[in-house]
Parts: sequence; C-alpha cells; structure tokens
Amino acid sequence: MKHLRVGDKVCMVNHMSNKGKITEIYYKTVTHGSSNGSFSKMMWIKFVSILTGTVIEAKRQDVMFVD
Repeated sequence: MKHLRVGDKVCMVNHMSNKGKITEIYYKTVTHGSSNGSFSKMMWIKFVSILTGTVIEAKRQDVMFVD
C-alpha cells in the first residue's frame, strides 16, 4: 500500500469511477476489544468526489491510489 497524503488522487475499491482528491486523513479509535489488549487506531480518509461533488468518508482499506 502506498502512503497517501492530502492532495493525492484516490478512488474507491468497490466503485472505481468514484474518484477525487484527499482533503483530510485522520484516525478513529476502534471500539472492539480483545483479551490480548486493545486494537490500534484505524485510518480514515475524506475526499471530494469528482463524480458527485460530495465529501466521501472511507476507511483507508477501501481506497486506492490513482496515478
């Protein structure tokens, strides 16, 4: 996986025509627990969709880098 930065072009993995530029990258805490300890924070990305013009909020694992 490529390290993403604000301003990079991305698309959704399950809807590849939904592309846009990243506006914000942040981490959310994971509320699920484990007997071995807590989980690490999960990376989330906000980007403005060229397809609809709306702000999309997605997990990093659901977003792919576009050249």
